[in-house]
Amino acid sequence: MQINRRSLLAAPLLALPAVAQAQTPWPQRPVRLVVPYAAGGPSDIIARLLVPGWQAALGQPVVVDNRPGAGAMLGTEAVARANDGHTFLIADGPHTIIPAVQERVPYDAVADFVPITMLGAVTMILLVNANHPARSARELVEAGRAQAEAVSFGSSGVGSLTHLLPEWLGQLTGARFANVPYRGAGPALQDVAAGQITAMFSSLVGSDAVLRGGQVRVIGVAAESRMAELPDVPTLREQGISIIADNWWGLLAPAGTPPAVRQRLADVTLDLLRQDAIRTRLSAIGLEPREGGPEPFARVLAADFRRWAEVARAANIRVR
Repeated sequence: MQINRRSLLAAPLLALPAVAQAQTPWPQRPVRLVVPYAAGGPSDIIARLLVPGWQAALGQPVVVDNRPGAGAMLGTEAVARANDGHTFLIADGPHTIIPAVQERVPYDAVADFVPITMLGAVTMILLVNANHPARSARELVEAGRAQAEAVSFGSSGVGSLTHLLPEWLGQLTGARFANVPYRGAGPALQDVAAGQITAMFSSLVGSDAVLRGGQVRVIGVAAESRMAELPDVPTLREQGISIIADNWWGLLAPAGTPPAVRQRLADVTLDLLRQDAIRTRLSAIGLEPREGGPEPFARVLAADFRRWAEVARAANIRVR
């Protein structure tokens, strides 16, 4: 058998382009961070907090691209289709609710994305009008059991987190609540404060004004442990109701993004989130730190996709 020495000499040279490509540093061009909401909201604030640190660490410009529309689906679809290794999405809790309630979703929320890291979360609290007799979540549930739809829950819209949470509460306890959808959480909260409706799930920061005014009362916390700001308010679990839920924010990448790129961006982001200045700014909008990195975030996503699909199916919630 003859050995072609010329072929042997050429083999390493043929492999060089592939090796060089694999070792090409990332990023090679500006990075785009898509916010699927209008400027000024929590997602936009978080994105713009990350930009200076990303630019310093990555050595490339970072562009925040606000793509509002279709309940965040417009911007989310743009990222799903990008798949260029330089486009990423700031997602929030509704990302896992949309496929459970929407009739038509122009992307696969599970298959088209891979997690990078969580950025933080807002704990949800259960509050009632200050004049309502319920002093606990259990008492509110008993009122909903005694007379169907005697307890009304405000929500920021059909299929929202604030809609699904009372549906879940009713499914777990056998109570039946009336859902009153609004165009946003603010008007719903104002009607709870005015006594037009009974209760609502909200955040501490979002309900601060009416809490300080004494117009509403917190009767439960949807978290593993009590909040430092509300040490006397028991969790829902302490009251025998197995609900733990928050509204989180996190970074997602298109499914084809290389693992090394995702890990690099996760590491850079987690370093930024440890900085006191950034933590203070996030705390001002109610965001609490959560365990970071692709794997912990993947577990959160999987649990939320499963839970909200079950709740929406049981409640027959569909948005057309």
